[in-house]
Amino acid sequence: MSDLLTAVAIFMMVAGLSYLAALAISHLVERHLHMSEGVDRVDERFQEANILFRKFEDRGGKIMPRVARLDNALKSARRQNYMSTRRVADLEAKRDQLIRVLGEEDAFTRPGRPARHFVAAVINRHVQRAVMEQKDVMGLSRSWARTQNVHAWAPNVGDAKTLVESYYPHSMGFHIIEIREPSQDGPGGDGPGMDDGDIHLAEADTSAPRG
Repeated sequence: MSDLLTAVAIFMMVAGLSYLAALAISHLVERHLHMSEGVDRVDERFQEANILFRKFEDRGGKIMPRVARLDNALKSARRQNYMSTRRVADLEAKRDQLIRVLGEEDAFTRPGRPARHFVAAVINRHVQRAVMEQKDVMGLSRSWARTQNVHAWAPNVGDAKTLVESYYPHSMGFHIIEIREPSQDGPGGDGPGMDDGDIHLAEADTSAPRG
């Protein structure tokens, strides 16, 4: 009887161990299968990422020429803006240095009324006020905010004042600070040397253009 019980116990132990071994083996196989599936999934993800990267490179290759064209267009626009700004500044400078000679020949061909040369210091109060208030000045150079020399040829100082005021009237904000007659002539006896920015006037028909 004891031998039978021993045999049964041994059988039960062997069966239990076999079951546990089979369970362990099945668990290991299942885990191995899961791990293999995970590796395959990672490889699949890697392939998908590689495909997306190639698509991104292709798209970048198509976009880069456009970006280069836009960059060149931007640089060209900046150059044009710079050149336009320079041209405007040059035009403003030339406007300040503009020399107007009106009727000079008539002024010097009147034997009965010989012309005398006067220099009037003129300023524009409207422009001066606008510059101080940092406002735009319509139709007039900002240089009129400071004194400008106006050269006039006339028989006397009264006619010179009238001549200057006919072209630069008080109603437009112009104001004559002083009128003087230079004491010395420049080289050649044709009048005093002219400074940059001076505006030259001569006694003339007031209907002449005032460019």
